[in-house]
Amino acid sequence: MFKLTDISDEKFNHSDFRLSPKEFFEKRRISKKPYVFDLRGTEDYETSHLSGSHSLPIEEFENSIYQMPFTGDILLYGSENEEVLTAAEILYDNGFDTFFFVDSYESLFASIDWSYVKASAKGEKRILEQLAQEKSGTWGLKMKVEEKSARKAQYSLEFISNGQIRDDDFVLESGKFKLAIPKDALAFIEGTELIINEENELEARNPQFSITKLSGSVDEQIQQVLEDQVNPMVAAHGGEVRLLEVKENSAYLEFGGGCQGCGMIDVTLKQGVEVIIKEQIPEIEAIYDVTDHAEGSNPYYNPSTK
Repeated sequence: MFKLTDISDEKFNHSDFRLSPKEFFEKRRISKKPYVFDLRGTEDYETSHLSGSHSLPIEEFENSIYQMPFTGDILLYGSENEEVLTAAEILYDNGFDTFFFVDSYESLFASIDWSYVKASAKGEKRILEQLAQEKSGTWGLKMKVEEKSARKAQYSLEFISNGQIRDDDFVLESGKFKLAIPKDALAFIEGTELIINEENELEARNPQFSITKLSGSVDEQIQQVLEDQVNPMVAAHGGEVRLLEVKENSAYLEFGGGCQGCGMIDVTLKQGVEVIIKEQIPEIEAIYDVTDHAEGSNPYYNPSTK
């Protein structure tokens, strides 16, 4: 059994794996398979945590080392007690090389500034023009983010007055205008762009996080929902969902990877996938799982055989 006392720091260089808060958010956003672990205690995690992160208190980290994903990027954060350094050394000594950490959970939100957001030339021009046209009481813009999954959200913008700013809003200043963002949306702002979209409207869009408007046939809309919202959600468990066919008003899905043979598949289907699809595509009245779960070789959750 691997022991913490076996760790040697002779070759391990923390700086090779440490990220700044902005780099951490960017890695989480652009990585195809990010696995984020919160090393703080359960109580701290339940109070507040980064969307999509898994609670793994440092006391349990050593016993969980052989369950860590060997593909994708492992991202770590903890408290200010340097749990991340212990966890990083354990990963390094066990052959992992695609892991990264930030100093602490608190540091993630301590240095957010305008560099997290970019306004295109046309977007900035539209904002300034509209601010000039609005009543003198207009304060600036507010960006709302409605989280749909750990890595997908809907973004919206509105012009607001000074009285509409809330105590929990985080304020960014570009030098030309101000942008208020609810604190619970801060994890989704890195990489966001304020642009003029295809309909000539001002829009906040994040290349990886934004949910695009549905278009095309029902089949194409379902496929888009799976790619944008469902698969990013189940990817954290090594799963994937595929559309096999749409017949009349029913969609037939196949679950693969960690979802195949998973004992929680009924919950995932009924409370997750089915709700997401029906909510956005009212033409679909029923969704069926046609997966051969008996053939699953690596389910995320194995039901008891007792």
